[in-house]
Amino acid sequence: MNDSHPMAQWAERNGKTVKELAEAARCSDSHMRNILAGRKEASLRAAKRLSELSGGEVPMGAFVLAATEEARA
Repeated sequence: MNDSHPMAQWAERNGKTVKELAEAARCSDSHMRNILAGRKEASLRAAKRLSELSGGEVPMGAFVLAATEEARA
C-alpha cells in the first residue's frame, strides 16, 4: 500500500516536481513538502489551485489533515 499524499502520487505519475507544485500553489518549496508529508494543511486557495492542476483528480479535501489521515488508514 502506498501511503504518500494523493498529490505526491499524482505528481509522480505526471512528471511534476515539488517546485512546480509549489509554484502552482503559490507557496514555498518547503511548505509544499510539508503539505505532501502531511505535516501542514494547504490554504483553501492553494488546495483549489492544486486540485485544478490535477484536473480534479486530487480533490480539495485531500489537503485537509484529517481527510489525509483517513485516506491513509
